Amino acid sequence: MKYHYLDNDRDLTAWLDSLKSREISRVAVDLEGEFNLHCYGEHLCLVQIFDGTEFALIDPLKVRISLIRDFFEDPGIAKIMYDCSGDRTLLFRKYGIAVKNIEDLLPAVELLDLEKMNLGFVLSHFLGVEPKAKKKFQRYNWLRRPIQSDALEYALEDVKYLFDLKPALLKEVTALNLLDEYERRNEEVQNREIQLNPIPGIFRKNRFKKLPKEEQTLFKALFECRDEFAERLDLPPNSVVSNENLFQLSGRTLRLKNLRFQPRIPRRLQDQVLEEFSALMEETP
Repeated sequence: MKYHYLDNDRDLTAWLDSLKSREISRVAVDLEGEFNLHCYGEHLCLVQIFDGTEFALIDPLKVRISLIRDFFEDPGIAKIMYDCSGDRTLLFRKYGIAVKNIEDLLPAVELLDLEKMNLGFVLSHFLGVEPKAKKKFQRYNWLRRPIQSDALEYALEDVKYLFDLKPALLKEVTALNLLDEYERRNEEVQNREIQLNPIPGIFRKNRFKKLPKEEQTLFKALFECRDEFAERLDLPPNSVVSNENLFQLSGRTLRLKNLRFQPRIPRRLQDQVLEEFSALMEETP
């Protein structure tokens, strides 16, 4: 598969200019990101684009984010996406980018009430496209450079068929007299407010909600303390102290002296974590 790999400002600017010169008004877009899997925090790692003729990959680690912002915030270019919510959230929370003019295909799939709604199933159902093998890249480190060539081709698969998928979906939606509802839902998802400081998902889990009040209080304190160390170490929080260990510490079923750390965490920082955890546990009866 041929594609433009845009890893400097000059090439990216030239490619963006070419969209205008070729009068491209619609592109298919997807992102790859890092979400506390290999390092701390959320990061934009790759932008995949197909303009109906050419493929392009933007390397956000090597170009000015302002250029990426110019592209996503350009209302003159429609962006065909599949489930835009996560991508919108990452771009806005991390970089303040508000994506304009989205054509999200997921609301159409929801209206059709298919057996499954993941992109692989939908492509197979409507276009006969064989689902790509995901297992190899489920935990891929998209921050690592250079990105493997097979990983790049894997990433492009998420935009390759969106131009063909859109009319197939909208034909079915129109046949059910649901086109107006699709357009309403598409408008809704791209204008939905994004929370800058959301409640961590673990606090919405039943396991946490069922904890006694004092254990919830201790869990939150340990969670926030762990997060600070994870940021300092640039490690995923779960790699510093697992959520399971936080639950055990909160319930006093695990003693601090039995807490085990990964070898990559320096001994002095291990001692600091233990010291701060100990203080928090003493403060909470």
